[in-house]
Amino acid sequence: MRWHHLPMFLFVVTMLVVALGGAVRINDAGESCPDWPRCFGSWGFDVSEEEQGIWYAENPDEVDSLGDQHRYSTGDIFLEWSHRILAGLILGPLCILQWFVAFRRKSRMPSVHKASAVALVLVIVQGALGALTVRYDNIHWSVAAHLVLALSLALSLLWAWIRWMEAEAVLPGWMKVAGGPALRTRLADMSLATLVVLVFGAFVASTPNANEACSVGSFSAWPLCQGSLFASLLENLQFAHRLAVVFVLGWLVWNILGMERGTVRRLLHAGLGLYVLNLVLGGVYILTWDDGFIEALSLLHLLLGSTSFLCIAFAALLVRNASSEEEE
Repeated sequence: MRWHHLPMFLFVVTMLVVALGGAVRINDAGESCPDWPRCFGSWGFDVSEEEQGIWYAENPDEVDSLGDQHRYSTGDIFLEWSHRILAGLILGPLCILQWFVAFRRKSRMPSVHKASAVALVLVIVQGALGALTVRYDNIHWSVAAHLVLALSLALSLLWAWIRWMEAEAVLPGWMKVAGGPALRTRLADMSLATLVVLVFGAFVASTPNANEACSVGSFSAWPLCQGSLFASLLENLQFAHRLAVVFVLGWLVWNILGMERGTVRRLLHAGLGLYVLNLVLGGVYILTWDDGFIEALSLLHLLLGSTSFLCIAFAALLVRNASSEEEE
């Protein structure tokens, strides 16, 4: 069996979990299963409004942040329920399987075993953090931490995939790159900077009214902020996010200029292109406000930002793999 494909399959599942998590957030369905691991005391998702009311009456300490009388549709509950199923019953067990297979081959591919162990730990921590996210009603720090851990899991799976193919001598030519310590550090810094922007965005998306801090629906809201180029960093989280976006954009462009042609440059160009597209999409999200945001744009914003980060981080992993081969 071609086990080296398993990490890539798990990477795809992980990104589906990220997408579902984003859909849960934009639909305000994060509390549609107020208990964990069950959902309104049930293992299913078809919970009527009457049954939800009964459950709340039996659990008076559980209060929905959207109001005591708020009830969720079956579709809302299904989003959160399917997110848990995909993460807990598919991704989790398969990460255990991956670790077990890698453990049995530990002597000839130790780096794959380490990456698989890290992935398994991150899945477990993600499950615990998911319970905290429900407990604290999707508070901003838990949403940001959830995203960071999910992307860290994705990177550990990509690293396991690269090293597994390397160990079995099936690494494709386009993934064999040249690099050195300087480039490795440079790409790691670029990946970290892009991740910081994502974390800022997660805080903006999950902090009440932060999306409206620069106003909405007009050019005085974007690219300006309250009709001005400047706003208080301490009082305006959205402006701080925008400032980070612009700063990192300039830094990415400066780092990519003059880089040699090849896979690394193509990945960085893809990451930069998605980054710029996402910057524009953020503006469209603000400008199209009309008695409410188009929340599908928020989900797309999350996915484009995550993909941009992963393009840059994947380039960093390929260069790290080249360095690992030289060390061995």
